[in-house]
Amino acid sequence: MSVGAPPLDLRIWLLAFGTFAVGTDVFVVPGILPDLAQDFNVSLDTAGHAVSAYALTYALGSPVLAAATARMRPERLVFFALLGFAAASVLCAASSTFGAFLAARVAAAIAAALYTPTAYALATAAAHSDRKGASLSAVALGLTSSFVVGVPIGVVIGKTLGWHSTFWFVAALSALAVAALAWRRPTPAQMEAEPQPGLLARLAPLGHRRVLLILATGLLLSTASSTVYTYVAPLLAHYGYGTAAIAGLLSVFGFGALAGSQLGGRLADRFGPERPVAICLGVAGLNQALLPWMMAVLPAAGVSMFIWSFCAWATWAPQQSRLIAAEPASKSVVIALSSSTVYLASALGATLGGLLLPVLPTTRLPFVAALLYAMALLPMLAGSRAALAARAKCKAGTARDLISEK
Repeated sequence: MSVGAPPLDLRIWLLAFGTFAVGTDVFVVPGILPDLAQDFNVSLDTAGHAVSAYALTYALGSPVLAAATARMRPERLVFFALLGFAAASVLCAASSTFGAFLAARVAAAIAAALYTPTAYALATAAAHSDRKGASLSAVALGLTSSFVVGVPIGVVIGKTLGWHSTFWFVAALSALAVAALAWRRPTPAQMEAEPQPGLLARLAPLGHRRVLLILATGLLLSTASSTVYTYVAPLLAHYGYGTAAIAGLLSVFGFGALAGSQLGGRLADRFGPERPVAICLGVAGLNQALLPWMMAVLPAAGVSMFIWSFCAWATWAPQQSRLIAAEPASKSVVIALSSSTVYLASALGATLGGLLLPVLPTTRLPFVAALLYAMALLPMLAGSRAALAARAKCKAGTARDLISEK
C-alpha cells in the first residue's frame, strides 16, 4: 500500500459480513448433520445429501448464473442475492420434511452462487487502487472467520435449541447483512464497467491440458477434505466428545483455515506455487492417515483439526497462481472455474462419504481421504512438469527471436 492510501471503505466490511453469513450457513451443516438425520428420520448418509445438493447447485449454477446476470448492476445484485439467501435460510429453518429442506438448500445455494463472486468483484471495483488486494482479503476474511465464530455458535445453538434454531440464527445474520447493504450500498458512479464473458467463454479454458491438471488437483484435494468434514460431527461424537468439545474443535478447525488462507499466498510468493501445494498434499494425507488415533485425545485432536484445515486452505492461493500462470489472459474465468471445482468436490466428497457409511464406520473415512490426497499428487506433478515444459519452450522461443534479430 502506498503512503497516504485511505483505509478500507466501510462498505467493503459490510460485504464481508455477507460472506460471513453465507460461510456460517455452508459450514455449519456438517456440525448438525446427526440432528438433521434424527429429526427427519433419515439415515446419516441420506442427510448428507443436504451438503451434496447445496454444493452441486453452487458448482453447476455459478457459471450459468454469472453469465445470465452479467448485465445487472453488481450493487443491486449483491443486495437481492443476499435478500434471497436470507429468505432461503428462513425456509430451511421452517422445513418440516427432508424434501422441503433439500429444496430450501438448493435455493440457498443459488443465492450464494450469485452473492459471493459478485461481492468479490464489487469489493475490487469499489476499492481504492492501492487497496484492491486488501479489499479481496477482507471479503475472504468474512468467509474464513465464519469457521472460527459462526460455525461453533451455530452448532451450540443447534445442539441446545434444535437444528431449526441454527438456521434462524443464519437467517438473522443474513437479514442484518441485508439491512447493512441497504444502508450503505456502493453507488453506480463508484463502479468500474468491465466486459463479462459469456458461458462458452467461461468454459473454454477446460479445453487446455494444464488447466485441467490444476483443476483435477483441486478437485481431488477438496473431495478428500469434504469426505471427512461432511461427517465430522458423528466422527467426533464417536470419540465421546460433547457439544462444547465439538464446538471448540470446530473453532480450532476455523483458526487453521484462517491461518492457511492468510499464509498460502505468502508461501506461493516465496517458494513458487507448486511446492506449497505438494507439501500440503503430503502433510494432509499423513494427517488423515493418523486422524483416527489423534482424535482419541482432545489436545491431539485439536492439532490434527488445525493441520487438516490449514493444509486445505493454504493451497487455495497457490492453486489460483498456478491457474493464472496457465491462462494469464483469462484470470477471472479460471478463478471462477476453480471456485466451482471446490463446490463440485464438496458434493462429491459428501456423496462418497455417504456411499461408504453403510459399509465403513466414520473412523475409516480419513483413510479414504488420505488415499485421495495421494491421488491428487499425480495431476499436481503432471501439471508442474507441463508448466516447466511451457516455460522452457517460451525461453527457447525468446532465444530464437534474439538470434534472428542479430
